[in-house]
Parts: sequence; C-alpha cells; structure tokens
Amino acid sequence: MDPAGPSVDPVTGAVTFLADSRPGLRPVRVWYHLRDFGDDPRFRRNGDRWVARIPAPPVDRIEYLLVVQGSDGRESMVLDPNDPHRVDGVFGEHSVVELPAYKPPAWLATGSPPWTAQPLAVGGASPELAVEGELLTPPGLGPDDPLPLLVVHDGPEYVRLVRLLDHLHWLSDQDPSVRCRVLSLRPVVRDLAYSASSAYTATLVEEALPYARRLAVTVGIPVGLGASLGALALAHAAATYPGTFAGLLCQSGSFFLQRYDAHERRWPHFDEVVRATADLHAAPSPLAAVVVRLTAGLGEENLENNRALAERLAELGVDAAVTEGRDGHNHVAWRDLLHPALGGLLARCWASGPAT
Repeated sequence: MDPAGPSVDPVTGAVTFLADSRPGLRPVRVWYHLRDFGDDPRFRRNGDRWVARIPAPPVDRIEYLLVVQGSDGRESMVLDPNDPHRVDGVFGEHSVVELPAYKPPAWLATGSPPWTAQPLAVGGASPELAVEGELLTPPGLGPDDPLPLLVVHDGPEYVRLVRLLDHLHWLSDQDPSVRCRVLSLRPVVRDLAYSASSAYTATLVEEALPYARRLAVTVGIPVGLGASLGALALAHAAATYPGTFAGLLCQSGSFFLQRYDAHERRWPHFDEVVRATADLHAAPSPLAAVVVRLTAGLGEENLENNRALAERLAELGVDAAVTEGRDGHNHVAWRDLLHPALGGLLARCWASGPAT
C-alpha cells in the first residue's frame, strides 16, 4: 500500500495526494494558488482512504494545504500531516511537494554577516499611508561610505523569506560595483498603499527617499524591487516621478488588465490598479528611461498580464524583459528568480557592464 502524502508519477508527472480517514475529519480538496491547468484537486474516497489526483502541473514545486471538513460541517485548512516538507510564508507554513526537476539556486549555500539597520518612518499625517522601514547597510560599512540604494517593497519578507541580503552579499562578492544599501519598507495598510495610491507614492518619493539619503551617503539613482502589489506600486512611482528610479525588478507584478483579470473585480482596489496598469501601457512610455526586468511563474494568474506589460514596454522602446520560472505566486518562486535578473539589473544601472 502506498504511503499517505503526495507522490509524483515518474512517467506522466501527475501528482497524487493520499489522505487517511480520520474520525470526525474528512478531506475535501487540496488547496494551492495556481492558475487553471485542467486540474481537479477534490478528494474522492478509495476504500478507507481519500485520493486527489491532478495532471502534471506547469510548475516544479507546489505549496499547498489540505481543506478538511469537521463533523460540524465547517471547513478549515491544515498542513498535510503525512508530508514532512514545509515552507514558511507570510501567512504561516505550507506543505510543499517538489517535483524531480526542481533545483534550488546554488547561491543559497552562501550566507551573510549581519547588516546594520537604521529605522525610517515618514508620513505621520496619513498614518495608513505612512512609509516605514529600515535602511540596511552591508557588513563592514557605515553611513559615510557612498553606496547606491535598492528600494524594496515588503522588505522584511524579502529579507526573511527570499533571503535578499544573502543574495546581495553573494552578488557583491562577484561584482563589488553592485554592493548597495537596502531601503527595506513595510506598508501600514498594504492593499491601500500599494494600489497606486498617489498619497503613498508622494510620501515614498518626496519624503522617504530624501530621508534615506540624509541617513547615509547615497550615490547613483535608486533601483526598485517588489513583488505582486509591491511591484505595481514601485512601477507606479517610477512612472509618476520620472528620474526617481534607474531600474525596476518587478516580480509577479499585479499589473491587472480587464481581459486577463476580470475575476479580481470584486477586490476593492481593482479599478485603481487597472487604471495604473493602463498608464504603464500608454505611449509615450512613462518608463522610457527605466530599465525594467520582470519575473513571473508559469503557474500563476499574473503570468499573462506580466507578459503583456513586458511586450508593450519593449514595443515602446523601453529596455524591458521578462523571465519566467516553473513556480507560482510565492516567495520561493521570487527567490529562485532573483538570479540572474537582479544582478544583471544592478550592473546595468550602476556599472558599465552589459545588461543580462
């Protein structure tokens, strides 16, 4: 008898989830955040077990939870008790199944000594749209050392879950010209701030960035890094305030378009995001002087709108390109696509080396 938990068919690539029957707890379906690929993740009884089978997914790893129903009829999501593999996330741990083709990036073997942190907070007149965070300086350097600036939305999650500082340390060992400070920002009310809010954008550009320059010597024009809504907000800032950013790395950006994202219409900030995306598609391009690199997962719903933006920007003459990976909308996907996108972008913006 096959053990309970996930398994991958070596020939077809299909994934099977086996769950044991438990008193008062019935498996309902497997939950994961992937675009439709003809899958049906519902559990069906097979003897004294429950089985869910999905065809080969467009990804090499799946982060998932089990939806179970209690004896009172209520549903909840739980970790798979028969899968010891876990991955941390903003909303807690998920179970994870890695397909045979998955390979983590080699740079993960490299760590980084602690960075120095200086707190930053501006925009007290509008507390929900304040800009808060830390200015992080590489080990062995101080505020008087001139360094370029990488502005990171959802910075604490990037530092913890994407291991951004480890990656930057690894990059700078290979190319000292990309050594930089990190302005790690965290939103107060994320959906409100990052949905192309003009008030948040003004606070970021007119108050937070000058404040960071007062905290430490900064050279060059900053580069922005963000994922999902954080990517949209940085692109909106770059478009609204030309000259603020030399480059952007937008990972799984929420660049909503009506033709691809109508299912998001009930979300309260949908219209604002659609308008901001339309502005990014406009001619002449508001990002004409910005180097734009995008990444997206083949398994995520934002894939098509990221492809569309990259194609449109390139059509308008912007130095833009998209890199796609076999994953979904999660921090490990963004971590795994940092290289070579981020190092190439920083070198393109801050040094004379060729873009990659």
